[in-house]
Amino acid sequence: MAELKRRAITDAQKLFRRQEILSGARAYFEEAGYEGFTMTQLAKRLGIVKGTLYLYFPTKEAIILALYARALEDWCEVMKVKLGSPMAGDDFIQLFYDTTINDPILIPVLTRLEHVIEHNVSVELLIDSKRHFQACLNRIADKIQIALGLSGNEARELIMTLGVLLSGAAQSDQGPALAAEALPQDVRDFIDRLSSERIFVTNGRRILAGIRSGR
Repeated sequence: MAELKRRAITDAQKLFRRQEILSGARAYFEEAGYEGFTMTQLAKRLGIVKGTLYLYFPTKEAIILALYARALEDWCEVMKVKLGSPMAGDDFIQLFYDTTINDPILIPVLTRLEHVIEHNVSVELLIDSKRHFQACLNRIADKIQIALGLSGNEARELIMTLGVLLSGAAQSDQGPALAAEALPQDVRDFIDRLSSERIFVTNGRRILAGIRSGR
């Protein structure tokens, strides 16, 4: 924290300061979630004045978008390792779901990305974010192409469509936690059918089959 209170002068110091802020922001986001995350509280946790935050990130959404970029890079690296050899389509769909849903950043941000977060950042930052997102997905598409025996265009279509599907499916998990409640079996079965995993895996398999059959 003492390092954060010192003025960053050189480019290297400023980069280090930015990374320190993001590290603290990630820990805070994992605790507070999107709605509970505030610039005021983040500055307090970091032991700096709020004005220092604004030198690096003009809005809360700008920080969260940077966290998303970091999480996306980490996810891409995990997927690149997992896709190092051929695999069954069903296994890939489950892998895509598991590696994404278990990240504390990706899903909370993804479900708010286009209708909240991107409306509160500059156009320049939005452009940079879209280019970074595209670059990450292209790297994964290259691995998917080999692992699933798809063409380059098919792999890119698959990963983009799965991303949209997951964003929508994850909304079904935003309701109240009812796992411990004594619900009627018909209601329990209905809720289970609407779980993000069931929706994603079922429809993800259909999407992959559709892409393959459309050759």
